[in-house]
Amino acid sequence: PNARTDREGMATFEASVRSLFDCHCELKEDEIEDGALGGDMDPSVPVDGSIFVLAHSASGGQLVRYLLNRQSAQFLSRIRSISFTDSTHSIQWVRNHPHLASLIQSSKSLYIKTFNPMRDEGNGEDSGGVECPKDQFWTHRFGEIRTIYSGTTEHSLSNWSARDSIWKHFDKNRDNAGTTSEDPN
Repeated sequence: PNARTDREGMATFEASVRSLFDCHCELKEDEIEDGALGGDMDPSVPVDGSIFVLAHSASGGQLVRYLLNRQSAQFLSRIRSISFTDSTHSIQWVRNHPHLASLIQSSKSLYIKTFNPMRDEGNGEDSGGVECPKDQFWTHRFGEIRTIYSGTTEHSLSNWSARDSIWKHFDKNRDNAGTTSEDPN
């Protein structure tokens, strides 16, 4: 979505989600009539299966906006885990939507941030997986989400540098998919 600019990014994001997860249940009636499904897709086909989301940078904000705008219980209930890397979202967007606010601050969600040598203490390359201190501004913007460093000072490398932490987070939530524990670890 970033390659298509802010103006087209959200539309690209929504089309990608529909294509990847066959989320026909979330389309509005006029979108179905206008051919938003494309091809031979049948909106009556049930959708199931777990979803594990890696949302980098602007796509984190787009994901939260998508969940907020669509409010689809069918899609939302399939999300087992989210890893945000340098996401642009804000917990303030969902403060009036407790279910979403709870999800993005629960043990199902992890925020991974790029180390900034001007702001953060220590060595960025040695910081991968290390718990990140949160100040009042951070908590106001992102809430109580578990936050760790990516292990790099390069924004574009944060997914790669944090891949072990991301997979560990997804594996933990895959193993706990049938439980309702909100253990922050």
